Amino acid sequence: MSIERAKYDQGRTKVVIQGEKQPDFTGMVDHGAIGVFDNFVKWDFCDAIIDSFEFWYSKKHIEEVKVTEVAGKELTLSPTSDGSKQFGKKGDLGRKDQQLYLEICDPSLAMEVNRAVGGAFEIYANKWKGILDSSDPVSSWTCKVQKTNSGGGYHIWHSENGAFLYRDRVLTWMIYLNDVPVECGGATDFFHQEISFQPKKGTIVLWPAAFTHVHRGAFLTGSTSKYIATGWFSREPGDVTNRKLGELSGQLQPKNQLNG
Repeated sequence: MSIERAKYDQGRTKVVIQGEKQPDFTGMVDHGAIGVFDNFVKWDFCDAIIDSFEFWYSKKHIEEVKVTEVAGKELTLSPTSDGSKQFGKKGDLGRKDQQLYLEICDPSLAMEVNRAVGGAFEIYANKWKGILDSSDPVSSWTCKVQKTNSGGGYHIWHSENGAFLYRDRVLTWMIYLNDVPVECGGATDFFHQEISFQPKKGTIVLWPAAFTHVHRGAFLTGSTSKYIATGWFSREPGDVTNRKLGELSGQLQPKNQLNG
């Protein structure tokens, strides 16, 4: 498959795929409240997200963000991070990946991502109507892009709202931005449902953020990197970190002007 790339919008690249045609989206497949949407996201859009990640992560010229948490605790948020440092002195707990908050670095693209995910959410919520049975609105405003190289991933079993700070996360979403061959690993494993999903470009996966859907990333081997975009549908006013990031989208400036 040949790819032509043309520069556009702050160094991001637009991708035109020639030859291979993406199959059409045919509907959500449900696996115990895990909604799988194959080919929901266009392949060229996936490539644009990867391009943006590589551009901004390599530049390292985005300032850290200081926000004030509701309880008065000041949090320092970096738009880029190394997953292995997330847990400080506790060690990496099996986590090794590179992370970028797209809503800080490329807010217009992050908005497009959340718009696409919102379409999948409407289909999911139509089946699992209890998600909307609350006076508190449910919304997604973040977009964290993660790159995992060989030997990396988040290998411990975990849920997405286990910490007090993230208690208002209701639903997790994830987009596989590239294909990963089965022999290279990198699947997403769900403990209670006893099911795994191999990364398939253009697929969105939605699942409850609670302990009922504990999951992990399987070990990645070989030369293929794994790219995902992920975020959460949360209720106001919780999930303070992500809400503040959403409010700050587009307000930050690079330390230096871009030169193409």
